[in-house]
Amino acid sequence: MSNTLYACNLPFKISDEELKSHFATAGKVIALEHVHARDSGRSNGCGFIEMKDSSAARNAVARLHGSELDGRKINVTIARPI
Repeated sequence: MSNTLYACNLPFKISDEELKSHFATAGKVIALEHVHARDSGRSNGCGFIEMKDSSAARNAVARLHGSELDGRKINVTIARPI
């Protein structure tokens, strides 16, 4: 199982630190790739979060999928390989 999560429906004004902090409530965050628009630098509303291990990733999905972040219900799933 992958340790990487895909999160979408993220608030457009959320910072990387706020996003990392939200996911850290479910386990240790190793890396974060918050997707931003190239021209404006604004969040595209999605990102990839690498957790410490698959157990932390499963815990994050269970705890954070459907959770509210800055007024928006976020979707969290295990990222699929390309």
